[in-house]
Amino acid sequence: MKRGMLFVSFGTSHEETRVKTIDAIEAKVRETFPDCTPYSAWTSGIIIKKVKAERGEHHDTLDEALARMAADGVEDLIVSTTCLMEGAEMAKIRKAVDAWSDEQDVPTKIAQPLLSARDDRVAVAKAVIDEFSHVGESDALLLMGHGSPAASNEVYSQIQDELHALGRERFFVATVEGEPTFDDVWPLIEASGAARVYLAPLMIVAGDHAANDLAGDDDDSWASMVAARGLEAVPVLKGLGEYAGIQQLVCDHVQDALTIREVALRG
Repeated sequence: MKRGMLFVSFGTSHEETRVKTIDAIEAKVRETFPDCTPYSAWTSGIIIKKVKAERGEHHDTLDEALARMAADGVEDLIVSTTCLMEGAEMAKIRKAVDAWSDEQDVPTKIAQPLLSARDDRVAVAKAVIDEFSHVGESDALLLMGHGSPAASNEVYSQIQDELHALGRERFFVATVEGEPTFDDVWPLIEASGAARVYLAPLMIVAGDHAANDLAGDDDDSWASMVAARGLEAVPVLKGLGEYAGIQQLVCDHVQDALTIREVALRG
């Protein structure tokens, strides 16, 4: 049986962070599951076109990758994503993959998003703590999540709770396009007495949001707003995908999906 492993991400036009995050996670998945034939896709058509125009690189859309697998005769499929939670991106992926699975009559299992269970959130919190072990007791860390209108947006506050439960009470989480906002979290940072605030993306890649909304020179970037309030701002443009713990968590979710698929195939 030819088993395919489809790795799906949103994509990014920032080559440096892509190599360190998306490419690194995909390489880790391929290394961990060598018996699966690897495929990859990006879901952002805008980014795919931009990268093609700027660097001549081609990245399959989800539909293109699915068509490629059909042509290659894939008979069983596992899908891994860099999605943090259930939301618009996961819904789009599930819809396309499920339709393909029905049309091709190919058994398919989609690995759960990274933050699907409390154990996942604890694992991510621990990975963050490991990466920012150098942050002093008199400093704070503010993580920038993307945010989502979906109910799963509550995961951001839940990660902050896990960070505090693990003893890092000056580690905070806000979002750029959801809740809690920077203004929601700022009073907590101020009350902590921190004089210096490290800023980092709680996103797989350190792309446009990290470069502009978090660390940009404009007055409304988080770094500028921290500085305007009299504290030292220290941006760290490192996506979650660079963390060894996050790369392993993606593989753990793939293994869970494979285990469920094996049980189903055995009946």
